[in-house]
Amino acid sequence: MMNSPLLRKIASAVVAILLFIYLGYQVYNANYAQVQTETAAYANAADTVQATGTAIRKEKLMDAKVNGVITYTVGDGGKVAKGGKVAQVYPNAQSAAAQQQISDLDYQISKLQKLSAPGDTYAASPDSISRQINLKLFDVLNNVQSGEYAKLTNSREDLLYLINERQVVTDKTANFNTRIASLKAQRETLSKSSAATGAVTAPASGYFISSIDGYESVFDFDKTLTLTPAELKAKQKVKPSVQSGFIGKICENYDWYFACVVTAEQAAKFKEGARVSIQFPFASNETVPASVAAVNLADKEADAVVVLQSSSMNSSLALIRNATAQIQIEEYTGIRVSQKAIHFAAVTKTIKDKNGKSTAVKKEVKGVYVMHGSEIEFRQIFPLFSTENYAICQTDPSKQDLMTNSTVKLFDEVVVEGTDLYDGKVVK
Repeated sequence: MMNSPLLRKIASAVVAILLFIYLGYQVYNANYAQVQTETAAYANAADTVQATGTAIRKEKLMDAKVNGVITYTVGDGGKVAKGGKVAQVYPNAQSAAAQQQISDLDYQISKLQKLSAPGDTYAASPDSISRQINLKLFDVLNNVQSGEYAKLTNSREDLLYLINERQVVTDKTANFNTRIASLKAQRETLSKSSAATGAVTAPASGYFISSIDGYESVFDFDKTLTLTPAELKAKQKVKPSVQSGFIGKICENYDWYFACVVTAEQAAKFKEGARVSIQFPFASNETVPASVAAVNLADKEADAVVVLQSSSMNSSLALIRNATAQIQIEEYTGIRVSQKAIHFAAVTKTIKDKNGKSTAVKKEVKGVYVMHGSEIEFRQIFPLFSTENYAICQTDPSKQDLMTNSTVKLFDEVVVEGTDLYDGKVVK
């Protein structure tokens, strides 16, 4: 049956048609295949290292033998001079509480007196104050969400002041004289039972911290810059006992360190003297400026100790000891391209020497394909920073290094998907 001349002719014709269709598809795919593109845009990216480390300060314990109840007059992280008062001593808890109430009353009285006095309040507009109230409400909510309870008190007081100011501006309240008189009367009553019996002064100048965690004697501040990975890990595992009889400590040096163990690959990103910024996500939402004080790397393939130095201090930072940090080493700005768009291609460039002699130089470079009319054009790129998904590329590379006519530019249509890509290919 298969030996029939007719069947052989039909089979040959079918094979020929299929072969023609296949060849046609290949020609179309090579010259007119569809490609997918995305528009090149400017972007910022940061090279960040996450590490768990320890805050190391030059801490002097305050050994104060007092007979009574202590009330601190300086908050955690507050600066104090040698001999300056950091706490008051009261005979009992009732007297200490009365003094705290007096401080609160003094604050309220000063705020209300400011509102009652002629000045900027009477020149302010209701709309302006309403906008400030909305912004302060946002601050309050943000402080609650981020756990910045130390800032929450100030934000709340500022919000209350603005609400009272609007009462005055909109003539809802003429003044607060009655309220001020009432607060002063309360203060007078409390002052009769709040006499202090003594005071505690700072043995040195520096930052004051009321809490003690036992690590004060574990780390030697003066040897921080020479810490090895083994030493730091051993000290971090220590479970110190909190000593009794101390009411706080003074950080004698305004600079403090954050030391952490990182991998050799991460350590290579840090350069001594370079500026960095630190965030402690579980302690504060603030960005802390710092510098790289030391990179202790004994072996290029082993872990290293990175020591960061900072002079910033507040109530949240004062209480940090062992913490997880996000360390931003450097921020990059340039053209962002997808990793799917990046290819290697051999490019030939003709260069001239001082005598005008032309020489053809061939080099394999990294680049992307961009749409140029109905053709695609290969353009060399110079990545500044790369991740698994994208690269931030330099916008103005040296002409000496550039092998193609230009590099990727803003608003270029960069090819992210396509087959058989090459410079000059026509696409539909």
